[in-house]
Amino acid sequence: MKSNFGIKIVTALFAICITVVLKSGVKTNAGVITAERPLGGLSYYLDKYYNSNPEMSIPELMIESTSIPENIAFANVDDYLNIRNSAGVNAKIIGYLPKNGMCEVLDVNDGWAHIKSGKIEGYVSEEYLITGDEGKEVAEQLSTLMATIKAGTVNFRSEPDSSTDENIITTVNRGNKLPVIEECVIAKEDEEHQVWIKVYCDDLEGYIVNEESLVDLGYSWDTAVSLSQVVNGETSVGANSLRMSLVIEAKKHIGLRYVWGGNSLTTGCDCSGFCLAVYRACGINTSNLPRASYDIAASSKGRTVTLANAQPGDLVFYGNSSGKINHVALYIGNGMIIHESGHKYGCMVSPVDYRTIVKIKSFLD
Repeated sequence: MKSNFGIKIVTALFAICITVVLKSGVKTNAGVITAERPLGGLSYYLDKYYNSNPEMSIPELMIESTSIPENIAFANVDDYLNIRNSAGVNAKIIGYLPKNGMCEVLDVNDGWAHIKSGKIEGYVSEEYLITGDEGKEVAEQLSTLMATIKAGTVNFRSEPDSSTDENIITTVNRGNKLPVIEECVIAKEDEEHQVWIKVYCDDLEGYIVNEESLVDLGYSWDTAVSLSQVVNGETSVGANSLRMSLVIEAKKHIGLRYVWGGNSLTTGCDCSGFCLAVYRACGINTSNLPRASYDIAASSKGRTVTLANAQPGDLVFYGNSSGKINHVALYIGNGMIIHESGHKYGCMVSPVDYRTIVKIKSFLD
């Protein structure tokens, strides 16, 4: 069955009165489970408005439903589940389904499930999947509200206030998804009565303007990551190269929890700890490299490269609006990175330009 799920965000205006309708329960409709979800939280800063704007209308957001495919399943593993190009333990591995990753089961034969997850279609051992009614319950528990950026760039701010640029933490580019903390925030001093969304960007909490032209809101689940050969521009990275080994090793740890100061690919890492741990796992000596992301970027070790010349295994550094580096990721080719994104999602794959890039360095030449 083809995936068909979506979230409809309904905005209504009610004068000086907030009526939040919270719905719960699960019902079956034509092979699709429709789960009516309550909002995670609404945060209104209204004291000033009540006193100075007695006639102002208040926005209300309601999430009507999440459609869950009837044949949905989730990876029941501690780390990741191999996806193969055919049934059998000797078949070629073409991707990974992370812990709690979602897939749709197309068919089952002799203990092997033919699945589709994201853009990947392949085979996994059925014993490592949560399916049926239990899978639908897990789908309800694991669905996450995401804000997808539609505009070219959107400012990610420390406060819900667009009257100054001093609170801009960074900019987020089109196509990137940010986990939502609160769906509706109205700032005390906002004279334009803008509605904001509180979101995570890596391990930082901040705000983006909630405008239809800027963002889409919708629920999603983690899906599979491809292990196809990495190609960067006209340069093909061989399957046996050190750079490809780094990519393969890094992808094994998708979902690894974020631990501040962590250095372990088993118990958890922070952003720089993850990159250095992957290097060490592939036999690269990191004893001559600093530990923190900003120190690694400033180090005399390695060489600075442009995005056009970046190759898998290079390190991409991100910073705030002032250019101060506060995050690092491992480039994996095809315009993508893998990184410890923060406490919410841990290790994940993202577009390389999901935030403002400050520097890219290669330590492999």
